[in-house]
Amino acid sequence: MRITIVAVALIAATTACSPTAARRDDASPRSATNRNARRNLEHLVPARDSVGIAPARFAWTAVDGADGYAIGIWNEVDVLVWRDDHVPTNFVARPEDLRLEPGTYFWSVSALRDGQEIADSGLAAFVVRTAP
Repeated sequence: MRITIVAVALIAATTACSPTAARRDDASPRSATNRNARRNLEHLVPARDSVGIAPARFAWTAVDGADGYAIGIWNEVDVLVWRDDHVPTNFVARPEDLRLEPGTYFWSVSALRDGQEIADSGLAAFVVRTAP
């Protein structure tokens, strides 16, 4: 009995602390109801796996029916460096106070309707070679 409880606790802790689970929790609100109905959303700027200067803006394909978007950026060690859950358009300028030092980053965006996710982009990496 004790071994089973320890194993279940270990599996639950490992799952909750995985980078994928952490990003999902930080990306945007989700519900079991709309998870299967989600549509894909495409990244445009910066392009997936791009290499160059820190992007001045982030843009993605608009989603029909979305009344807003949520965007998140994580560094290479899976720490959330910036998030905005109230983007009214399908693009956003990088805030002036957000310095993206050279390194690898990941970003994702979710389309929202009434606070519920209706589409998401998944993660896309970009590499900053020089500071802004």
